[in-house]
Amino acid sequence: MIKYIAGVRFNAVVTSIATVLVLFSTGCEEPAIEIEDHSESLYFETIGRGQTGDGRDVVEVVARDAESWARLSTSVRPLAPFKKVDFSQAMVALIAIPTESGGYSIEVETVESLDGVITISYLLSEPGTDCITPTALALPSQAVFFKREEGEVRFVRRTEDYSCEM
Repeated sequence: MIKYIAGVRFNAVVTSIATVLVLFSTGCEEPAIEIEDHSESLYFETIGRGQTGDGRDVVEVVARDAESWARLSTSVRPLAPFKKVDFSQAMVALIAIPTESGGYSIEVETVESLDGVITISYLLSEPGTDCITPTALALPSQAVFFKREEGEVRFVRRTEDYSCEM
């Protein structure tokens, strides 16, 4: 049975009201804001990595000259000697994270410069619960060089578990 309201089909009235409600509910939303990234990606290269060292504190530091790097580099033991760096054109970031077991690694993902701030983003990979790792103090580290820049340096750590399941 179809009902009529003042000569208009009831279904048509309900459909019209529903359409108006949809238009009002979506028409008031603010448009999405587009974020433009104006940062400059800086080329970087690994000059050494390791798993041991003397420190038991987190190290996230930049050496801007050879003397600073000489002092800093003695805190970790790379798997192979560190590559040479021309400090007139580059600087070095060293990241070292003390852990209670093996299986951890550090991987610098990006080095970016924006408004006088250099941001070094890196991944700390942790063994998952299905991994068997040696229980021993470790100090995974990575050193990278990148273009010499003035400004504040910030480190951004991202942590991710990996699986040992086959």
